[in-house]
Amino acid sequence: MKYKNVSSCVKEIIKGSRGYAVALAVSAVLGVAVSLAPPQIMRVILDDYLLPANALQLYKPALMYLSAILLIGALDFIKGCLLSFFAQRCIRELRSRMLRKLFRLKASYFSEQSPGSVVSRINTDVDSINSLFSDGLVSMFIDCLKIIGIGISMWLFSWRLALLTLLIIIIVFAITRFFRKRMYAAQINNLRELSNVNGHIAESVKNISMIKLFSKESYMEEKYCRALRENYKTRGRVIIYDSCYSPIIQLIRAVVIAVIVALTVGQSQVLGISAGMLAASIDLISSLLLPIEALGTEIQNIQSGLSGIGRIEEFLSLDEETKDSSISAAKVLQGCEERAVCFEHMSFSYISGTPVLTDISTEIKKGESITIAGRTGVGKSTIFNLIMGLLTPTEGRLVIGGFDAYLIPNEEKRAIFGYVEQSFRFIPGTVEQQISLGDPTISRRRVIDVCRQVGLHESIEALSDGYDTLVSSDTSFSWGQCQLLSIARAVAAQPPILLLDEITANLDSATEAMVMRALKSVSEGRTVISISHRESAMLECDRLIFLENGKIAAQGSPQEVFKVVKSSELL
Repeated sequence: MKYKNVSSCVKEIIKGSRGYAVALAVSAVLGVAVSLAPPQIMRVILDDYLLPANALQLYKPALMYLSAILLIGALDFIKGCLLSFFAQRCIRELRSRMLRKLFRLKASYFSEQSPGSVVSRINTDVDSINSLFSDGLVSMFIDCLKIIGIGISMWLFSWRLALLTLLIIIIVFAITRFFRKRMYAAQINNLRELSNVNGHIAESVKNISMIKLFSKESYMEEKYCRALRENYKTRGRVIIYDSCYSPIIQLIRAVVIAVIVALTVGQSQVLGISAGMLAASIDLISSLLLPIEALGTEIQNIQSGLSGIGRIEEFLSLDEETKDSSISAAKVLQGCEERAVCFEHMSFSYISGTPVLTDISTEIKKGESITIAGRTGVGKSTIFNLIMGLLTPTEGRLVIGGFDAYLIPNEEKRAIFGYVEQSFRFIPGTVEQQISLGDPTISRRRVIDVCRQVGLHESIEALSDGYDTLVSSDTSFSWGQCQLLSIARAVAAQPPILLLDEITANLDSATEAMVMRALKSVSEGRTVISISHRESAMLECDRLIFLENGKIAAQGSPQEVFKVVKSSELL
């Protein structure tokens, strides 16, 4: 199910849970109505039973009072359960929607955002939505109903008392409005700084090896403490406003009760109410100020929720990848019979005005072995990301089998090309799942065949449970074996194009020879595009493309290109 924004998500949930919504509304209204009964019963007890010394019949209103209290508790319980159900369903739907959105975002988004910032959007911001519904909007609606009901009760006692009640509401509303604006601004800043704290934690965990290796614990600790201090400052502002609000309301409550008592007792009798009405009025005033006081917390929760909604809707409005669902792997592979990969005056920039690649034009034929070389940072890995459709060219086109690489749906890509990285990324699961990645089209037999092909079968069979051995890290495999696993994963779906990203860069000569034998075995009949800095690897390809300053400086046979780059002192 797709939602354009948070409000559309909530509308869909209400539409699908109308029975719960009606029950919630009924329980809330009944709860408010019944909560007004105890003060009225107390008035009857004082005026009709205690003062006239008619205590023998007191058990009747006492039972009514007890029944009202029990009914209020039961209705509050029902309301709380229904409200929690609704809020949790909202959170579940929003998190599911945001996760689906996350998978459709452009790759450039993740290079601009820290992991902690992304996690904060899905966790912290969505949690604020829970407060918005459970402790915010619905509670405020109920409290407003209580205020209206108490006002009506006061009017029935005395119109003067009702005017005093109205004056109290106006004063408290003005105070609430004053705090609302400041709470909202403080809450926005607090969420922003909390995102920075979460981001630093994620960054530290991700780079813990480097931090320990270079003894940067103190630096990271200071950076984290700085983020915490900023978070505490913004949180402190929220706490200050919240702490000031409640005492002010309590002071108003005490003053109002004192005024009511002064205007009722003695010779003045300004309000013209009985002793029972006075007791009931004091109870109602306390009941009036409690929901008004609760408005402060509810406003804070609403402001927090609104700030979270703003950030969530900003996330949901981000540009997504544009894919063409009509493009299938079969169509692409059919087009690859003529030309596998074609760069048509392609240029790319991560930042506008700062080109990484400029006017790249070349064609890679089916079955050709290509090596891309050049200095570090010249754009070799960027070309791979463009081929895999993770990035889109700023100018020109990158075509695979006659189709724009960026438009090919992600679910079709594994059947088109396999990608071997410099390091193998494990997932929680068995050895078989490390290779198949849960793809139902890749059978156990196919996994075993590719492991035999790369020379891993015997090593895997020697494990405790063979291909069913649970593994989530490289403790069961050497570095060289991890590279063989990466090759097996890349070719398991039998793709015609193989992308190799510096896979022998960190290997010793013996392990490199083992990996190169595996590569030679799986490369037969495939188009191979590799990135390498080693001359030995460059010499084994059909064609060498040398990049310099984001452009093709030379291309051709390895021997021809070596002559050009060496004479130009590019190597």
